[in-house]
Parts: sequence; structure tokens; C-alpha cells
Amino acid sequence: MEVSKKNAGDFQKCHDDLIPGLPSELALECLVRVPYQFQSAMKSVCRSWRSLLSDSSFIRERHRCGKTELLLCLVQPLTPPISASKSVGETFMVDVKKSEDESQPRVFCTPRFGLSVYNSALSTWHRIAFPEKQQIPLFCECVVLQDAGKILLIGGWDPETLQPTRDVYVLEFAGRKWKRGAPMKESRSFFACASVGSTKVYVAGGHDDQKNALRSAEVYDVEKDEWSTVPPMTEGRDECQGFAIGTDLRFCVLSGYGTESQGRFRADGEIYDPATNSWSKIENIWRFPDTSPRGRTVGDFRSSSKLWCFTDTDLQSELRWETKDDSRNWKLELETIQLPMTGSSVFAGSLGGESVVMIGGKRESEGDGGVMMKMTTEKKMGQWSHVHIPSDFSTLPFSHASIYV
Repeated sequence: MEVSKKNAGDFQKCHDDLIPGLPSELALECLVRVPYQFQSAMKSVCRSWRSLLSDSSFIRERHRCGKTELLLCLVQPLTPPISASKSVGETFMVDVKKSEDESQPRVFCTPRFGLSVYNSALSTWHRIAFPEKQQIPLFCECVVLQDAGKILLIGGWDPETLQPTRDVYVLEFAGRKWKRGAPMKESRSFFACASVGSTKVYVAGGHDDQKNALRSAEVYDVEKDEWSTVPPMTEGRDECQGFAIGTDLRFCVLSGYGTESQGRFRADGEIYDPATNSWSKIENIWRFPDTSPRGRTVGDFRSSSKLWCFTDTDLQSELRWETKDDSRNWKLELETIQLPMTGSSVFAGSLGGESVVMIGGKRESEGDGGVMMKMTTEKKMGQWSHVHIPSDFSTLPFSHASIYV
């Protein structure tokens, strides 16, 4: 496939020859075909290559040529050490306390979270380094803005105080550099979050530092690096799930619970329409009052208004249902999918055109690090395949996003 001469020319204006002796467009065609795993080393070759590979337009050019690789990014607890000690490096922070009437010390562990990456093309796993002397917020939301080539980690708990935070961390994937984004207007954790369109991220609900369920919502503009408030939802919703739905850039908040009914999940949801700057409620869409939609529900990429809920033996209901919001303008359909095996815990996510489910508390053989299943969603709908997880990456994630690089 021919590489864009305009892009090659633009790069040529800013850099020396990418490959001496080759026309700029041919040199660029060679470089976009190098697998992602080697790009970090390529930046050490020369300034021109470093500048080129650190530009988000390089990812877009790889995508245009059909050479991108799909990465699944997971915010997950780092695996605990085999034995607890006072200092255990990047895995856990450990405090050892001993009371007067205890003969043995009690060990209290605060987990550290990491950003793990699964490369679906190469079936490899690695972890992205966070800035030195900083820690990823516990239970933060991970979201991707593909066109900008950025991953955002939003909110969650401060690792030191264990209080909800407003913090936003931005990873520019091409340059592999972290920076601080503008903080949210309100501290929150366990909230709904989704990228909507190419430049916006919406957040809504969750809870504050007093465990009060929040109605508030806001939107982040990645180009301006600023947050704006949007009208609040009609209900406070803690532990809710967020989705982008439709082609007109709507944001859906599914279920959640109120302050006085913790753990009892609502059957309804709300849809925000930026065209009218208002919310509408959609009734009877979540029919599992004892189960959180988080880690159970993903969007169907073939349909702009369909969700899948992955069920096990504890969740039995009708297979499919649909409802409309109270304005009768929007329809949302939810379909239940039976998991191929059971476990003590489940996390479901999406990877391009496939659904991915990690199942905890289940081992296929001694020493197996964990179980991850992929379900195809196109021609072989419903067929599952197994993906091996190394033991260092086997803990269930809290949030996820996928990005083409």
C-alpha cells in the first residue's frame, strides 16, 4: 500500500534524511512496517527517527497502511510477593504492626497498581513504567483517545491517603511519556467513564470521600486539556458503568446504587445527549440487583446500542431484552452471554472486534498463571479461544482500554 507522500514530505521538512539514499516516502514506508516491540530501540538510532516515532501522526500512518498492532491495556493490582517483608519493591507496600497481646506481627498490605499491556498480535505481555517516585492511583479508570494516541488514567484512590482523587495522568503512546492532565473538578472513584468521539472523555457518578453516591458529571477535552461540567444525572450512582453509544456521541451510565442502598444495584440507567445537554432515563435495562455491571458488561462493536453481559451459574435470566429511554428517542439492548467456565471472579472487556474475559479462581493446570478467554464477535460469533496469562499478570484488572499502535 502506498504511503502518503504528503506525510512523508511533512516529515522530511522537519528531519534529516530518514534513511540516507532513499526517498523520504520510501523510507517512511519501511519504518511504519517495523513491529511495535522494536520501536523503543529505534528511537536511539538518530534524532530524526526519535522525532518521527514520538509523533502521534506516525501511529495514524501505520493505521492507514494496515500495520498497526492492537494492545489491551489493563489497570490491575501487581501480584503479591511470595513472602511479606518490610520492603518488597514495586509489588506491595507492607507495614508490619505488633500489638502487646500478640505473639506474631500482623502484616497489612496496600496493593500497588500497574498498567499492563497485552499485545494480541504477538501474544506478549509487558508493563509500562510510571514516572519515578509516583504510583498509579488505586482503582483509576483507564480510557483511550485513539486519534490523539493517548491513554488517560483518571480518578481512583490516592495510594497514600486512600481517598478519592481528582488526578489525571496522560500517556502519549508514541513518545511513551507521562504528563499530568488537568484535574477533574470533583474527586471521585468507582465512576462511569468513556471516551466519546475523538477528543472527549465523559465521567459521571461514583462516590466522594464520604462514600456518598454522586450525581455530578463532567467532560474532558483532550485538545484543550480542560474539564467542563455537564448537568447532573437524576440519581446518584456509585459503581456504575459508562459506555459511548450511537453515532451522535451519546454517553450512557448503566446501573449503580445510591448512598443508602449500597450493594443493591439499580435496574435503570441514564443517557446524556450533548445535542440537548440533558439526560434521559432508561428503565429496566440491568436485571441483576446483586451484581455490579462493572467487569461484566461490554459494548458490541457491531451495534451502536447493544451491550453484552457475561454471566456464570449465579446469573440466570432471559437471554436478551431491549428498552427505550423516557423520551422514546433511544433504544438500548442487552444480551447475556454464558461463560465457558466458572471461577470465583470475572472481568470482561473489549479488544477491537473481540470480547475478552479474565476469569479468576480457576487454573487449568498446576502453575498456570491464569485464564483469559477471547470471544470472536463476527463470523464465528460465540466461539471462545484461550489466552495464556503469565503469573505476574494474572490478577483481575479494575479497568481497561485498547489502542492501535
